[in-house]
Amino acid sequence: MCGIVGLKKLSGNLQDLDQKRVNKALFSQTHRGPDHFDVKTFGNTVLGHNRLSIIDLKERSNQPFYDKSKRYTIVFNGEIYNFPELKNDLLKKEYLFETSSDTEVLLYHLIENGTAGIDQLEGCFAFAFYDKKEDEMILARDHIGINPLLFSIQENEVLFASELTAFKHLLKHSKINNKALNAYFQFTYVPAPDTMIEGVHKLLPGHYLKVQGKDIDIIQYYSVHNAPKVEMSYEAATKVVKQKLEHAIIKRLNADVPIGTFLSGGVDSSIVSAVTANFKTSVNTFSIGFVGNDYFDESAYAKNVAKHIGSQHHPVQLEKESVVESFQKVLDAFDEPFADSSAAAMYFLSRAAKEQVTVCLSGDGADELFAGYNKHKAYIRSKKPGILLKVVTKFAPQLTGGNRRGKFANKIRQLKKFGDLLQHKWPDSYWMLAQFISKKRRDALLLKSSPYKAHVEPKSDTLNDFLRMDQQLILPNDMLKKVDLMSMQHALEVRTPFLDRDLVDFVNGLPEEYKYDKGIGKRILRDAFREVLPDEVFSRSKKGFEIPLHDWIKSTWEEVVNPKWFDTSFIEEQNVFSFSGVEQLKADFELGEEEATVTMWAYIVFQNWYDRWTEK
Repeated sequence: MCGIVGLKKLSGNLQDLDQKRVNKALFSQTHRGPDHFDVKTFGNTVLGHNRLSIIDLKERSNQPFYDKSKRYTIVFNGEIYNFPELKNDLLKKEYLFETSSDTEVLLYHLIENGTAGIDQLEGCFAFAFYDKKEDEMILARDHIGINPLLFSIQENEVLFASELTAFKHLLKHSKINNKALNAYFQFTYVPAPDTMIEGVHKLLPGHYLKVQGKDIDIIQYYSVHNAPKVEMSYEAATKVVKQKLEHAIIKRLNADVPIGTFLSGGVDSSIVSAVTANFKTSVNTFSIGFVGNDYFDESAYAKNVAKHIGSQHHPVQLEKESVVESFQKVLDAFDEPFADSSAAAMYFLSRAAKEQVTVCLSGDGADELFAGYNKHKAYIRSKKPGILLKVVTKFAPQLTGGNRRGKFANKIRQLKKFGDLLQHKWPDSYWMLAQFISKKRRDALLLKSSPYKAHVEPKSDTLNDFLRMDQQLILPNDMLKKVDLMSMQHALEVRTPFLDRDLVDFVNGLPEEYKYDKGIGKRILRDAFREVLPDEVFSRSKKGFEIPLHDWIKSTWEEVVNPKWFDTSFIEEQNVFSFSGVEQLKADFELGEEEATVTMWAYIVFQNWYDRWTEK
C-alpha cells in the first residue's frame, strides 16, 4: 500500500501554487509510504506518490512511473496479484520491462487495453493513469473497495488523494457535509460516496472516473450483484471454496519483504494463518489481548492455533497504561470522523506487527461473504422467531442494563435489539441492524438531524441480498477503512485473501443455505477447512473484534478530551450540536449506557477531527 495525490486542471495552465498544494497534501500522507516521496508535473497535471516498497525495492520502481516516451504516467496504491500473467501477455506483444514491479506491468497493461483492462485486474488498487497526448486521466478503485480513493471536482480542476486529510491542503475552502454528519452519527462511519467535507467524494468500489479535457464521467465496471448463479452439490462447492481460498492466499504471499498474519483464534484468521503456514517455512502471527478484561481477551485461542500450525506467535497484551499513553495518536490517525471502536485495537496490533513484518494477511471479508455475524443469525431468526422468543423479547426492554462489557450483559443487549428488530419490516430491518446510534439520540444531539439516504438499497428479502448489501456498505466503508487507516499509520500493508475477485464471485453465486444452516453461519467455509484446524476453532461462538470502550474512554478522558468540547460557547459557535443533547449524552455516558458510550466515542472522535481540520 502507498499514498497518491494529484491535481488536474480542466483549463488554463498550472501555477507554482498548484504543485505546492500537492506537495503539502502528499506530505500529510507520508505515513502511508515512508520509503520514497515525489511529485512530478505532466502537462496540466500534477501527480504525487508516497511509496511503501513491497515488490522490487529498487529506486527504478519509484513513482510517479512513466513510459520511455513520457506520454503515459501512473501513480498507484496497491498490489496487482495477477501481474505475472499480465506480464506474460505483454511480453508476447513485445513490451520490454526494466523492473520486476507490478507498477510497470499495470502501466503497460493500461496502455495496451485502456479502461477495458481495469476489470481484468486481480488485487487491491487505487490509481491515477494519465495520457499526456490525449489529456486524459483515469482514476480507478478496486472491485471491492479495499484501497481508498477520494476525489473532488472543482470549478477548474479535479483533485484526488488517498486520505481526506490531504484535501485540507488541496481545497481552497471547505464546509461540513450535513448528510455525512447524520450518517456518521447513525453508523459510526461515513458511507461512500460521501465524506465529512462537502464536495469531496469517495470513488465507489468497482468504478473509475475518466477526465478528458473538460469532460468527466464516472463509470461502473463491476458489481457484487453480477455474480453468476452457481449450481453444484454442497460437497463439490465445499472443495471449490477450499481450492479458491488457498489459491488466493498463495497469490498474496508474493513480496520482497517479510510477511505475517493477523491471528485472533477465530475461524477466518485461523484458516488464513494455517494455509499460510503450509506454504511458508516460517510464519509470524500476531494477536491482541486486554490485560484485566477477560471478557474481551481471546488471546488464549490465538495461542492454541499458533501452536497447532507452528507459527512464530507474537501476542500483544494491552495494559491500561500503554493505552492511555498512545490514545491521542489513535485519534489523530483518523482522516475523517470514524468511530468503529475496534480501530483502536487495530492501531496497536498494526504497530506491533510492523516491528516484525511489512505485510500481514487478514481474515477480513469472510463474515460479509459467508454470513458470519450475529446480526445474520438475528435476521434469519426474525423470520420465524417462535412464540417463546417473541414473549422473551417483548419483556426485554424492561430489563436493566445491556452492554458489551460482560457475557450476561451482552445477552440482555442482544435480546433488546432482537425485540427492536421484530418491530421492523424489510428493508427497514436491514438499516436497523446496520445502525449503532438511534434516531432518538441523533435528534437530541444534532441541530440538523435528518434521515440518511444511502446510495444502495437492499433488494429482495433474502440472506444473499443482505450479504451483498454488507459487501457494498459495511465492508468497504467500515471494516476495510478501519484496517487501511490503522495499518497504514504504521506503513504496514494488509492483504485480504477472502476478497479475491474469483472467490467473491463464486461465493456470491452459492445458495444461501450453503452459507447458513441450522443456526450456524459460515457453514461451507467451516466444512472446507474442518480437518485443518482444532475443533475448538469451529465450536466456540462468534465474538467480534471488540475493546473495553467505556473503560478506555474513562481512563484516557483527561489526556484526550478537551474541556471546551462541552463548553456552551464553543458548542454554540460550532453550530453542529445541541448543548442540551451534549449534556444529556455526558450524563448517560456516566451511567454506563451502551448507546451513550458508542455515541460519546463518536462525539470525541468528531471533535478531535474538527479541531485538526479547522486549525490554521
